[in-house]
Amino acid sequence: MRKYITVVLLLFTMITFAQSASKNQKNVLIIVSSYGKDNGKTRPGFEFEEFVDAYNIFTSNNSKVTVASPKGGSVVADKFDATKEKNNAFFTNKNTASILSQTVATSQVDADDYDAIYIIGGKGAMFDVPYDPSLQDIILNLYNRKGTVLASVCHGTSAFINVKHQNNYILDNERITGFSNEEEKIFKSKWIDEFPFLLEDAVKSRGAKYQKSSFMLENVVISGKFITGQNPASTKVSAEAVVNALGVKPVQRAKDSKEKLEKGMRLITFGKPYFFNENFQLLVAKTQLNLQNTEQAKKHLKS
Repeated sequence: MRKYITVVLLLFTMITFAQSASKNQKNVLIIVSSYGKDNGKTRPGFEFEEFVDAYNIFTSNNSKVTVASPKGGSVVADKFDATKEKNNAFFTNKNTASILSQTVATSQVDADDYDAIYIIGGKGAMFDVPYDPSLQDIILNLYNRKGTVLASVCHGTSAFINVKHQNNYILDNERITGFSNEEEKIFKSKWIDEFPFLLEDAVKSRGAKYQKSSFMLENVVISGKFITGQNPASTKVSAEAVVNALGVKPVQRAKDSKEKLEKGMRLITFGKPYFFNENFQLLVAKTQLNLQNTEQAKKHLKS
């Protein structure tokens, strides 16, 4: 009899814990662009590493994630390094491998089910997410509910540009960031002449107080319901800010030396067209070798 009571108590404890965990779990809607084609060659897509970084942050912090796009179904990212550990892990995990081939169409999303929305950037986002009426409805729903979060990174901020509440743009008088004009100039994307607008200019035109850091440096701006990240380097911190805003303390994230080296290499890559120094090129080559990027190291030694 005592053994039976012990088993019942154990089962009760397990059920109570599961119910508590489920009650505390937050639902996050990640939005990616549907515009991409041919890995960004024919049409630009979304930034995969922004997506996987945000996805990993949310799922490791007791959030249930749904991935949606304007058209739904399969979505295409711009070209990325599929061999990188975090990227490879996403596609080899049976629980995540098929997510990007079966995204939910925004027209099929019930906004009431979500506590937060997080819009991924990439140049493709400039062409479809600002003009998706279903996405605008979702954003407005969260804007008008208490305890919700509106978040984006990089070009993903474009999703908020055309959303209005009572004839006023929801960005009006908010502090907002997103990919800057300076970064657009340095990147000099082949798609920039086709952009319907420059993001920084559009944000300002909606009455927002645009805030930026130096190019490709981490920058996250929090203003009311809005949490916006300036560029890819801002993804992890902005996603953690969303988790925190939802009342969950983010788990400690390991920040290894390799991540710091990669961040430094991104800055070097963007600045390289503006100066040349032989000793500097040698340092870059050594850093690439430390990252096991042999081919990149060779290029810097030859240049």
